[in-house]
Amino acid sequence: MRIQKETPINEILAVYPETVRFFRHLEMGCAHCYAVNFETLEKGALMHGMEVERLVRELRDFIDRACPGAN
Repeated sequence: MRIQKETPINEILAVYPETVRFFRHLEMGCAHCYAVNFETLEKGALMHGMEVERLVRELRDFIDRACPGAN
């Protein structure tokens, strides 16, 4: 799965459950928020005042490091 700003957050969490740690570290309550059922990564970033492209890049880096077999 290629992470992009249009990727739904719930899909990221379903494919890469380890990303809960990433979102928690950024104080994004994605694992427990109802909005992840319909929000994209871009919308989540905007809601939390984050730069979207940076968030995508950092999330991709996290997945590369923390999620065995991601690529």
